[in-house]
Amino acid sequence: MPVAISPIPYGFQRQVTLWACALVMLTALLVLVGWVMGFATLESVAQGWPTMKVNTAMGFLVSGLALFLFGWSRQSSRAVTGIIALLATVLVVVPVLTLLQDPMGWGQGIDRMLSPLMALSHPEGFGRMSQASAVGFVLVGLAIALLQGNSRCIWAAQSLASSVLLLALLSLLTYLSDSRSDVARPFSSMAVHTACAFVALSIALVAVRCQQGWVREFFRDTPTARIGRRYLASTVLVLPLLAQLTIIGERNLGWYGPHFGIVILTAASIAVLASLNWTAVRLGNEADRKLSNLRRVNATLSGINTLIVRVQDKESLFNEACQIAGEAGSFPWVWIASIDPERRQADLQAWAGSRDSLLQGLGPRLDFGGAAGGNGGMLDQVVRTRSPVIVNDLFSASAAGEPEQRRVRELLDAGIRSLVALPLVVGDAVVGVFVLHAELRDFFNRSEMRLLEELAGDVSFAIRHLEKEASLNYLAYYDPLTSLPNRTLFMERLGRQLRSAAREQGQVALVLGNLQRFRMVNETFGRHVGDELLRQLAQRLVQSSPYPDNLSRINSDSFACFMPGDDLHLLGHQVQSMFDGALEQPFQFGEQPVTAEFTVAVAVFPADGNDGETLMANAETALRKAKAAHVPLMYYEAAMNARVAETLDLEHRLRRAVDHGELELHYQPKVDFSERRIRGVEALMRWRDPERGLVPPGQFIPLMEEIGLIRQAGAWALRQAVTDMERWRAMGLQVPRCAVNVSAMQLRNKDFVKTVVDAIAGAGDGDAMLDIELTETLLMQDVSQTRTVLQTLRGVGVNVAVDDFGTGYSSLAYLARLPINALKIDRAFIMEMEQHVQGVTIVAAIISLAHSLNLEVIAEGVETEVQAAILQGLQCNLMQGYLFSRPVPFDALAKMLPSAHAGVGIVPAA
Repeated sequence: MPVAISPIPYGFQRQVTLWACALVMLTALLVLVGWVMGFATLESVAQGWPTMKVNTAMGFLVSGLALFLFGWSRQSSRAVTGIIALLATVLVVVPVLTLLQDPMGWGQGIDRMLSPLMALSHPEGFGRMSQASAVGFVLVGLAIALLQGNSRCIWAAQSLASSVLLLALLSLLTYLSDSRSDVARPFSSMAVHTACAFVALSIALVAVRCQQGWVREFFRDTPTARIGRRYLASTVLVLPLLAQLTIIGERNLGWYGPHFGIVILTAASIAVLASLNWTAVRLGNEADRKLSNLRRVNATLSGINTLIVRVQDKESLFNEACQIAGEAGSFPWVWIASIDPERRQADLQAWAGSRDSLLQGLGPRLDFGGAAGGNGGMLDQVVRTRSPVIVNDLFSASAAGEPEQRRVRELLDAGIRSLVALPLVVGDAVVGVFVLHAELRDFFNRSEMRLLEELAGDVSFAIRHLEKEASLNYLAYYDPLTSLPNRTLFMERLGRQLRSAAREQGQVALVLGNLQRFRMVNETFGRHVGDELLRQLAQRLVQSSPYPDNLSRINSDSFACFMPGDDLHLLGHQVQSMFDGALEQPFQFGEQPVTAEFTVAVAVFPADGNDGETLMANAETALRKAKAAHVPLMYYEAAMNARVAETLDLEHRLRRAVDHGELELHYQPKVDFSERRIRGVEALMRWRDPERGLVPPGQFIPLMEEIGLIRQAGAWALRQAVTDMERWRAMGLQVPRCAVNVSAMQLRNKDFVKTVVDAIAGAGDGDAMLDIELTETLLMQDVSQTRTVLQTLRGVGVNVAVDDFGTGYSSLAYLARLPINALKIDRAFIMEMEQHVQGVTIVAAIISLAHSLNLEVIAEGVETEVQAAILQGLQCNLMQGYLFSRPVPFDALAKMLPSAHAGVGIVPAA
């Protein structure tokens, strides 16, 4: 961390200058009053001592006035500068004339020139200043003149001011040592208050430009400059005192002669200077230690901030934060504990350092009443105050009780001298404590604590972010009502199991169980009873299933489980036992027993499907057939796989559709919540088969991707969307931005950017206003290449949205690194909001995190006003769904768009 080298503030400099000038001018005025009124005490401090002459007093008035003008403002006007120059000239000329009187044989004219009226009552040399005073004023005048120059002039002015100070101190020391008779006349004739005034003048001369020149080194706000000021002041005060004591021993007490007095003074001066040197070195070492401490803390802060950007979980955060503090910060012992205020306990999470012997005494669980770090009740105090607890001297730390005293001794024996406990605060609660130990006493001072409190805040922010992301991930992969895996996680696990079974040539049975008459339970007893029924049923299935880790709740009233094994008869027995065990006893809600029944379907890998999606689809087909036939259990039959023939026929007709222009785009509006105005549209591909009419997209889009037609059809969709927007614009309508879905095959095509740019070119001179939507799973594939493509598209005005967010495997923090503009919440989360409060929680978390990353949030599949109201309350930006409009053809949307010259609202389609 850089050391502050700023000079002492201008306010201090100004105050010193003005007070010194005021003291000088007040002294001069008192002397002049003494000469006019005849008060001898004001002329000379003591009887028989030299007097301050009138010219000397006038010189001090002029000097004080000039420096007063300097110190009054930072920037002087030309008039003020001229006045200062004139006063400096007077200060030089008059003393020079005084010095030339004796050599030139002049008379007393200079003595009377300034005060002719006083000359009548004081005929004998009342005005002439001493030669030493004249020299002092010449130096002062030159210094004042030089202060208005450049840096070299200021350097010289400060040197002259130092000469004035030495001259005045020399005269003062003659009074202090009573040796005026032993020195030359110029120094013995300077009055004591003249010398004091010169000292004040020299201080003012130095202070007025203390931010410049060589003096500025003493006035920097640094530890070294502060040490230098103390050293200088001590030298000026102590050495004259030693000289005075030597003189007293020689003259007054007669203990020794003058030569031995010089020896004593020399030895004493050496001792004093050595002591001052030792003090300077000690203070310098202390300053270096503080700087080293700050660097250690700053290195810890920097390392942890770098860690926060990349860490993915709290365990890694705690472990690596301790490691950084121990290595980069050189702290001998650090640890982090999580706090449980209700149990009044803290659980040790991570530690690092070179004092491993302390770990045994610390233990995995810490009690709030224990010392835990050397100070009684430290954890309790941290939790209560939510403030750091500092122990800067373990030698004097108070510890109540033998366990705490023992802990202090252990720390001292390990070389620990100070510690700090930093609270980790999330919301209004202390969720953890970060404790750092130092080997130095008084390590944790104000400067260090500012950085450490920032460090604790950064770690707390990371904890809050990781907890939100962990909650989001949990809600994305687990059913919050039953705590079972949801469909997404189940299909992922099923896929892994099928790949393993394929390698080993084994079989896997996929079992679906649908709860019969569940809607009637909700309508009869209330939704809260239905939720409780699902929770209890999930618990029973976990207990009765031979594979509880393979269970899942895949939708509102259906459960799934996969069972590996080669014996189909055994699998059938296991399926029957699992559901019989779960339903053996009725469910009790108050005094009302509720019985439940399942319809069960089974599909077996590999006979009924070679992958998870196929196996699930066939199991669902068998389930629908079982429900239609009112049978409790049904296996999928191979004869039902006749859809393969239909798929081949569908492929042939789909290729014909692409070649003959049977595809068309329908548009679904994206609207705001307050005015329900269209802010954008999503273009959705539709196939109008001459034989079957509109074919559902779920039937032909996956097939297009499978056979590679999606690249050709996707390029057509981009061009058609731009063409349709141009047609709306030509009709005089307000054209919103239009988003087109992009598949993996399109995005990975090396000509994809060119395809988009060519489509945009169809807009002519107008703004194409074309956007693309990508699924989060697609975004996370080859992130580097994806980032390059998206940045290029952003450069030509194409915005990017993440479609169906929450169904993939990415994180918002990772998506923030990609050039995206918006995030679309998958309709599954929107549907869940009305059923469970946890659904609202996950949507709120997504919106909050997205807004923190400056992403626009669009809710998909909004079908009810209740959903819209919840989303509006959560500050979602836009919604899309049947509540406002289904996807509609070109002409239908044109009727919904307002005129380009009208400010009217938009009426939803019927």
